[in-house]
Amino acid sequence: MNYMGNNHRVIIPFALILCTILMLIHVTNENEANVKVDGDILIGGLLSIHKKFDGKTSKCSNLNWNQMMNVIGMIYAVEKVNQNQFLLPNIALGYDIRDGCTNNDQIIRQMLDVLFDVKDQESAQGDSRNRLLSNDSDTNSVQVQMIDELVNDKLIGFVDANVDKASGDIQVIAKSLNLPQVSCATTSAQFSNSKLFKTFYRTIPPDFQVLPITLSITNYFNWTFISLITYTTDAANPMHQRAASTFTASGICLDVKEKLSRSSNITKAAINIKQSAAPVVVIISDTTNLLKLLQQFEKQKITGKTLVTSGGWDATILNLSPQLIGGMIGISMKQRPSPGFLQYLEQAPLCQILKPFLIDIVQEYGKNIGNGTLIDFMHTCSLFMNHTIQSESTFRNFSYDVAYMIDAVYALAHATHMSFNCNQSYCYSLPINQPSFRKKFLQDLLRISFTGATSELFQFDSVGDPKFTKYHIVNSKPISDDHHQYIPVVIGSWQANHPIALSIDDSKVGFGPYANISYTSIPQLCSLPCQPGSYYKLIAGKLCCWKCIPCPLNTVSNQTQSSICDPCPSGSSSNSNQTKCLLTQPLLLRYNSIQNIILFIYLAIAVAITIFVWIVLIKYRQTPVVKASNFILSQMYIVSILMCLSTAVLFSGPVNHFLCVFTFLLFCTSLCFVMSIILIKTIRISRVFNAEFSKSCTSKFILHRYGSAAAAILITLPEVIICVVANHLDPFTVQRRIISQNIVYLQCRSSTVIGYLIALGYFSVISIICTYMAFKTRKLPDNFGEAKYISFTTYIALVALIAIIPAYFGTSGPFQAAIASFGMITLSVSILLCMFAQRLYVILREPEMNTKENVMIDVANYSFNSVGSSKMDRRNCVHTGSVHTNASMNVSTPETPTVNSKFIEA
Repeated sequence: MNYMGNNHRVIIPFALILCTILMLIHVTNENEANVKVDGDILIGGLLSIHKKFDGKTSKCSNLNWNQMMNVIGMIYAVEKVNQNQFLLPNIALGYDIRDGCTNNDQIIRQMLDVLFDVKDQESAQGDSRNRLLSNDSDTNSVQVQMIDELVNDKLIGFVDANVDKASGDIQVIAKSLNLPQVSCATTSAQFSNSKLFKTFYRTIPPDFQVLPITLSITNYFNWTFISLITYTTDAANPMHQRAASTFTASGICLDVKEKLSRSSNITKAAINIKQSAAPVVVIISDTTNLLKLLQQFEKQKITGKTLVTSGGWDATILNLSPQLIGGMIGISMKQRPSPGFLQYLEQAPLCQILKPFLIDIVQEYGKNIGNGTLIDFMHTCSLFMNHTIQSESTFRNFSYDVAYMIDAVYALAHATHMSFNCNQSYCYSLPINQPSFRKKFLQDLLRISFTGATSELFQFDSVGDPKFTKYHIVNSKPISDDHHQYIPVVIGSWQANHPIALSIDDSKVGFGPYANISYTSIPQLCSLPCQPGSYYKLIAGKLCCWKCIPCPLNTVSNQTQSSICDPCPSGSSSNSNQTKCLLTQPLLLRYNSIQNIILFIYLAIAVAITIFVWIVLIKYRQTPVVKASNFILSQMYIVSILMCLSTAVLFSGPVNHFLCVFTFLLFCTSLCFVMSIILIKTIRISRVFNAEFSKSCTSKFILHRYGSAAAAILITLPEVIICVVANHLDPFTVQRRIISQNIVYLQCRSSTVIGYLIALGYFSVISIICTYMAFKTRKLPDNFGEAKYISFTTYIALVALIAIIPAYFGTSGPFQAAIASFGMITLSVSILLCMFAQRLYVILREPEMNTKENVMIDVANYSFNSVGSSKMDRRNCVHTGSVHTNASMNVSTPETPTVNSKFIEA
């Protein structure tokens, strides 16, 4: 017996328990009430027909009419199977129905009584007890065999209609014997675990299916603000967590969440529901606990709520306050029985069939039934049943639950038909207490398919739950206009594994005069949804009440009911509605700004100085001082100064693509042009005092009047080419430079800085060469070629550019423009004055020194000083109206350079 295990240490204790139970059965079975009809095979029925059990007297009381209907339904189903010629054709199906009296111990006692129905109890129990207590290892297989032999050899399985705890106790014994247990009342989700409850099946759907149904109902009516109550007998049941997460995941706000069990405070839950602003209350509970909860609602005078319940409605619920149950929506698993069962209910001799279960209540009803004869009992029972049917308006309603019992019986019958290899006329019966048969029987239960009372096609799924289930959606409606009496009205249905699960007839829906909602109106929330541009903040102590707060500056929310406002990225700001981020408009440089007005005043002064110098040079262009510095180079120098000044205007203007290109070109070209002219001047002066002056073709070209100008242009030309090519290969673009959230400037940038580097590199080389040459010529005669001032000019230009260029690229906006513009103006004025200030002073203030003879004497002094001779006093050699020297005088020594007077005239 592999299904029992091979370890005799497990078998022996179980055997001892069985022997003890058999003795208890033998002692107590005479007082037990049961309804039994023998047959070729037998179905055990375990029901709690009475609600109370007295352990002292072993008597049951308080008849449960709902369970009584299950008894009638089981008997009806067995009789219908026996009448069916094509279902178990040559097999008579019997039943043994026991009353557990809603007591777990009594239920197990009755189960064992059905299991071990021994013909000759005394002899069989004595022999079995001796064989079971044998501890010889050779008899282990015998012990296992004895356990099977003790089980009723006609018993095919059990049907039960008990609560979860009792069904679990039954399953412990049933699965140890591989006997199927088909329940028509157990709904707990834990029984869907086929590993723990491997022989458990049920015709009633598990309770977790009510979650998608209630969710479908709330979504259908667009109810997004509800309260949730779950009431389970087991506090560890995860139904509440599942329900809460299901509703929340669907965007439904739960104002109140109450998880109730046997030990919970129902009064406190009712008070919370009364104080809640949610107009809809979803209650997931069985019928018994639902009644307790609704009675507490009525006590607390809760009105104006629309209730959605999962438990069935009995007469007591429907008789509650109309202000409470008016418009209530329910999920009914009850199936309206077939007309055949209703006819059976009216015609069957119920008093005769159910006498063991009715005798106590009939005696109480009749008070005096004579001598207790059958005739007296039947007469009194008939009066009692007629009175019950007429007075109990719900008696027929109880019959709606019978469909699950009928399908339970039919499931065992069809599985037996399959396991017996039956055809339309004959069944090959097999020993049903053999392990191989029981194993096959359990597998056949998962393969059966028939037209059931609960659904058009009944099947079990892989875990033993009904595969196709259909629920009725009912609505409590008044019978008359006075709204004093309510009945359940079917308004729709919900069917599992169906393309359109929920179907509701809108014309039948009504929420009653006491509900604060209607089908056409959406329930008002405690707070209206927060619109885009704001976010919600929950009010302390309330899950679905909040206040809407406008988004802070430069933050946005573009969704309804947003929990946060997202900050705008740098360089953007929110619009007026705080719904989206807009790019911050860049601050453009304007010519009429205060900074530019000051700049233009400064520029005007610089331009005026430059023009003044230019005019003076043009006016005195025939004087020796002007001639000595090469008049053409001086004109080009002033033009380059004006070019540098013009860049200040470009730097201070609004940034665009054209200005980016033109400013870069003009900036590099003008600076390079200035340094090229200074370099040519420096080279020209150094060549004049070179002993090989007359022999060098390069010197002749540079010393030529137009040659020096051409040389300056040729040196500047590569810079122009570099700028043009660099801009073509790596063009400038106008980019946004973000300083802060609200401050953005436009700037000229290229994808790389190669153009900048090459242009500045070429300019730097020219500047370094110029500085070197100026340093070498710094001691040449002052009046001859401005050698000392050329050096100063070069130093100032180089230092200024070293300071301006990094500062320019390290700033942005008005500061960048100010640095570049004021820097270029200051640089231009500085190099202008360094080059021409001394010359202007001589021309304007000391014209007597602006003579050719004075220049020649200065050269001579430089030459004589070079060989250690005494210096001539320039002042003493100058006479009014005449000069003591020859116009063609040549001053030279063998060790000093020769200076031609023609150069001075040039």
